[in-house]
Amino acid sequence: MKEKKYGLLKAGILLFILAIFLSWVIPAGGFTSSGFSDRGMIRFGLNDIEGLFYYGIEFGIDKIIFLLVLGAMYSVFSHINAYKRLVESIAKKFIKHKEIVIVITSVLIGILTSFLTNEFVVLLFIPFIVSILNKMKLDKITILLTTFGSMLVGVLGATLGTDGLVQFAQGFVSTTLPLKDMLYNTLLIRIGILAIGLVLFNFLTLMRLKKNKNEESSTMFELEVEDTTKRSNYIPFIIIGILLFVLVFIEYTDWVTNFNIKIFSDFRDMVNDVRIGDNFYVFKSILGKYPSSLSMWNLFVLPPFMVLFTLIIALCYRIKFNDLVSYIGEGIKKVIKPILVVIGFYALVLIANITPYIATVVSKILNFSDGFNLATMLLSSIVTGIFHGDIAFTGSTMGAYLALEYVDYINPIFIMFNSMHALCQFFVPTSILLGIGLTTLKVNYKDYLKHIWKFVLGMFMCLLVVIILMTLL
Repeated sequence: MKEKKYGLLKAGILLFILAIFLSWVIPAGGFTSSGFSDRGMIRFGLNDIEGLFYYGIEFGIDKIIFLLVLGAMYSVFSHINAYKRLVESIAKKFIKHKEIVIVITSVLIGILTSFLTNEFVVLLFIPFIVSILNKMKLDKITILLTTFGSMLVGVLGATLGTDGLVQFAQGFVSTTLPLKDMLYNTLLIRIGILAIGLVLFNFLTLMRLKKNKNEESSTMFELEVEDTTKRSNYIPFIIIGILLFVLVFIEYTDWVTNFNIKIFSDFRDMVNDVRIGDNFYVFKSILGKYPSSLSMWNLFVLPPFMVLFTLIIALCYRIKFNDLVSYIGEGIKKVIKPILVVIGFYALVLIANITPYIATVVSKILNFSDGFNLATMLLSSIVTGIFHGDIAFTGSTMGAYLALEYVDYINPIFIMFNSMHALCQFFVPTSILLGIGLTTLKVNYKDYLKHIWKFVLGMFMCLLVVIILMTLL
């Protein structure tokens, strides 16, 4: 029982031990635009452990705050009869069409994740979707695949969004290639990867669904609390849900860069200029420093609106203050494990940053051949995908070198590193989205791997074909 319960934790600890051990046997290195430089041995020591978790919290603080507020918000919602009625009514309406619901939900989540500038904000809607799928008596792994798995597919086939893709491109571009060109030169390829990924992913998910009986799962988002409110009209939840979706869609889409639409930035300027007298700017004073624009928000800006909507719902359904505090406390307790996943994710990134021996490994791999070699470049992208965790870190540490050294193959290399990094996140125990999904849905890591390896292998073969064609054409 303990082995099943702590499978993800054990796998994560083993990866951390391996990462630390390698720092003791492999010299550190670094890439510049002119080439590789040896930095000697930089071993990870005992005193580094304290800083590891400190900076892991610091670097992941935006996601930690978001998860705390998310847990509190849905904990409050789950204690309201109207929310429970809304979930059950939707589930009852579509329970006979499980396959259609799975495919549509997966496609929408995948597209939305690939489109928005921050994939993490999609988690705002996942607990609601999980509750519906749970009431439709789907097993936990199917729910995990339909929600968190589809988010990973969206990252795999990132189109106009995901901050990781953009940050990777920023580190990858050369002085002769603007960022927008770097992203748009391979846009159709990434759209194709997204389409292939969604088709293959849903095919395997539906095949698995046929082998499993109906099962109402035990998850973090269960609706089994005793009703403490008398009102059962769920119209306020529908309104709040629509407002949240519109808010996320507008504010986490790069309208100016992608579509040359400036209406939201112009509206921002107009709102910020509203003032009383000469010095008192009304909305700028209320909102504070953030948002700096009504487009391209960072993750810090969303939680205050989530808190505001939660308080509005509490007022609408007349939740007592003591009950509200109690529900918030329950929600915070439920997201402790996902928060540990976030800290673990950034801790691994920090090991790679403190002792940059992966650059040495990549240099050795690339030196197996002269010039561009598909096999060595592919292996390098997989190694960085496993140990770097954050694709932006790969871009900042070796992107400029790759872009200049292999300038004739810049597009296939860009696709290779981005897609292989995302593919690794489907099985690496420190994957942030995977870890949050496994811990919140209480899915055993080994059971998950028994299913996902088919998709990883199949998608790897598809990506290999795409990259070979890009290299030859």
